[in-house]
Amino acid sequence: MTTKKFAQVGIDSPLRRLFDYRIPDAMPELKPGYRVIIPFGKRSLLGIVVKLIDTPSIDTSRLKIIQATLDDCAIFDAESFSLIRWAARYYQFPLGSALFSALPPALRKTKQDGDNDSIEFRWLATTNTSSEMLKRAPKQAAIYTWIKQHADGVTPKQLRDQFSSCSAIIKTLAQREMIQQVEIIQPTHVTQTPIANSLQLTEDQANVSQSILASLSQFTVHLLEGVTGSGKTEVYFSIITEVLKSAQAQVLILVPEIGLTPQLYSRLEKHFGITIGLLHSNITESQRKQTWLNISKGEIRIILGTRLAVFTPIPHLQLIVVDEEHDASLKQQEGFVYHARDVAIYRAKQLAIPIVLGSATPSFESIHNAKLEKFQHLQLNKRAHSDLMPKIQFADMRTERAGTILSSPLCKAMHSHLKEGKQVILFLNRRGYAPALLCHDCGWVAKCIRCDANMTYHSKTNKLICHHCDSRKHNPQQCPQCASNNLIMVGHGTQRIEEVLSEQFPDYSAIRLDRDITRRKGSLEKILDEIHQLKQQIIIGTQILSKGHDFPNVSLVGILDIDYGIHSSDFRALERSAQLLIQVAGRSGRRSIQGEVYVQTHTPDHPLLQTLLHEGYPAFATQALQSREEWKLPPFSHHIAIRARSQNSDDLFVFLEAVANTARQMLPAEISIQGPIIPSMEKKAGQFRAFILLVAAQRGLFSQSIDACLNQIETLPQTRKVRWSIDVDPIDNF
Repeated sequence: MTTKKFAQVGIDSPLRRLFDYRIPDAMPELKPGYRVIIPFGKRSLLGIVVKLIDTPSIDTSRLKIIQATLDDCAIFDAESFSLIRWAARYYQFPLGSALFSALPPALRKTKQDGDNDSIEFRWLATTNTSSEMLKRAPKQAAIYTWIKQHADGVTPKQLRDQFSSCSAIIKTLAQREMIQQVEIIQPTHVTQTPIANSLQLTEDQANVSQSILASLSQFTVHLLEGVTGSGKTEVYFSIITEVLKSAQAQVLILVPEIGLTPQLYSRLEKHFGITIGLLHSNITESQRKQTWLNISKGEIRIILGTRLAVFTPIPHLQLIVVDEEHDASLKQQEGFVYHARDVAIYRAKQLAIPIVLGSATPSFESIHNAKLEKFQHLQLNKRAHSDLMPKIQFADMRTERAGTILSSPLCKAMHSHLKEGKQVILFLNRRGYAPALLCHDCGWVAKCIRCDANMTYHSKTNKLICHHCDSRKHNPQQCPQCASNNLIMVGHGTQRIEEVLSEQFPDYSAIRLDRDITRRKGSLEKILDEIHQLKQQIIIGTQILSKGHDFPNVSLVGILDIDYGIHSSDFRALERSAQLLIQVAGRSGRRSIQGEVYVQTHTPDHPLLQTLLHEGYPAFATQALQSREEWKLPPFSHHIAIRARSQNSDDLFVFLEAVANTARQMLPAEISIQGPIIPSMEKKAGQFRAFILLVAAQRGLFSQSIDACLNQIETLPQTRKVRWSIDVDPIDNF
């Protein structure tokens, strides 16, 4: 029986508070992390017990009673519960909502739709039912009493066997909230004993592996910087093999994108011969839930997932690996805004275990931490198997005819490599056919009515699509402004490249690898399989291509437009462009093939591009960090963005001015308050957007007073007219 009489419960709500409830005397023991059914207003909601208390914050006579519990043990263990509490506090997000965000979607609700052999539904009686409610309904009373006698619940089949034709009565009892349907998860078979195949490590790989293994029993952050093709994955496998020799030990591997999981999953499964726990949003809810529960019981030893997997309860976690640690996709941008890499580092510290951050192009924050000796900096400067690094050169687009898509040097190189039976990658980070449709006579441009953005023309569907809000409309036959038929496409996307290739390289097959093509389940795996079987000679793709894929037969890469990042107002854009360039270039020249890379640009003389070309990414990062330090930009300062959006621009700015005034009154004078700042795209999906930026030289300045300031902002009357959120350590302008 529960010794405490009251519980603080978190719900999935933007409210930055918990709610007190009375625990029924007859309820089995509750602990933090249990899911419960609670009355909330006129509804029944799912909540998560956060804390058991002796004295509630309000009069006990006003307290409502917990109706039912869905679990026979805490859904979060103490360690993962503590991690989520820390993350909610650090990222200034409501704890209740953070707890729900960390759960698989199927565990955020009380009923699972669809059939699954591993799930059994049962009916439980709630504890807030008065006998008066059933005096005039003897059949309801009989069924309710029978269900109540079974503390573990009863299945629908058991009900049908006991009471024929009871479905209508069950529905009535459920509507009156006298019974509640819950799920019982049946265990599934998993293979736990690893059978690791032998690895042949190079001398450099072995040295790096030994350095990491020396810290297995302590918290250490290892920044593994390895050039593309240097065999970082082999180092991961070597370390994991040693870790799994310890009984029950578990390993978490985080990757930034779903697109990285099929290839890595296959390699892990083949090498270790055990069940790999796969956690990402592209598997079914039932699969994700079952895997999550098996992991939390210690039944799965290697966990591979995207950013949300960082919060999974893993009782015997001994090692964390974050692959492509520089990737912006590791930062959640909506709802619970957190950075999975940074949460993973805190989790490793919490458990006193090592964490490995791997990348060919580490983030500037990680490089800075390595310089401060907070991270151990390990390097693999050579490609494995004596592979040569690709030769990178610029194709000066100023010497080409205006509107040229493929430069002369690139076309010449493509013909040469394709004739030799090699594959070619063309990288362009714009999907669709053309990024703009305009009228040649009056200058009208097809813009999205809901966003400050041009609509992109997609030739396959003959539609204009906004890539920001997904608005769609048919391609007009004439200009809506002057009725001219002289409409022209400006710029080019991956679909346009596909068309150009069919004209200039008709003898070679080409395939696109972008989000339009890979939406359907299994489509990415199918395309990758065709590429590896050499069924496609030319691969056209967006940043999906930069995510760690290994294409052994690719010998040439063409990067069609690097200039956007150079001229962007975002101070991080140049860093990201350099990372993309190096990552995509690294797809060429593997397996002893001398790779070539052509980078098309109108600014080949840019000093940082020249440094990147001739001295490499480390020298480029050093120069760029010096510039960041001069301007006191991250990582040499710390930012919090208070973002807001509204359909009414006036309401938005009235709110943000009130936020700025509140911050000036409550925060230390050393914190700079900037804004309201309008992002490059002020309007998106029909809403105006802007933000206030708080800047501090030391992170500790925020911890002194930010909680009180945000609580005060929450009480502002203007909050009723806007949607607002907090972004700690923002990585973009909006």
